[in-house]
Amino acid sequence: MLRKYVELFAGRTDCYGSWEGGCIRRPVTLDTFRDHLNGDTQIGIYPAKVVNGETVVTWGCTDIDVDDHDAALRIQKAFAMKDITTWIEQTRKGYHVWLFPNKPINARIMREAFLVVHKVAEVPPTEVNPKQIELAEGKVGNYVRLPYPNDGSGIRHMIHEDKSKIDLYNFLQDAHDTKVRP
Repeated sequence: MLRKYVELFAGRTDCYGSWEGGCIRRPVTLDTFRDHLNGDTQIGIYPAKVVNGETVVTWGCTDIDVDDHDAALRIQKAFAMKDITTWIEQTRKGYHVWLFPNKPINARIMREAFLVVHKVAEVPPTEVNPKQIELAEGKVGNYVRLPYPNDGSGIRHMIHEDKSKIDLYNFLQDAHDTKVRP
């Protein structure tokens, strides 16, 4: 289960984001993810990395920082019109909508796909990740806090359309089975 989680939320491996805000310049390991899921050290992952001169990501995410479940559903349904499966995460302030391709994709393509969907869904974009389509030398970009920290809050997990919680095991199985082709 841990390896499936790591594969879905892969990103930079040389640093991660702290829950409080800030970059921790330490290697991202299986233990880093395990500590997150156990609630020991909650983390965010920087999605964009440079591979062979191209800035790529293995996931995209849009952040709706208000309690507007309908907006998250509209984004999800706009992607679904093109047979693209996305996942809604309930966060402390609102919702994230996540998309997982079956292989790394150019950061520009991921960002533009989300921006187009925001237009179609008539939801103004506030934070579309990745925020950077290219990384300057020495820069890490932005990070997104990951779901399913065992922090006792009962939030930060994927939800069904009716807002019921999707347990981690079922989410990982289904998300891997429904990854989309770039």
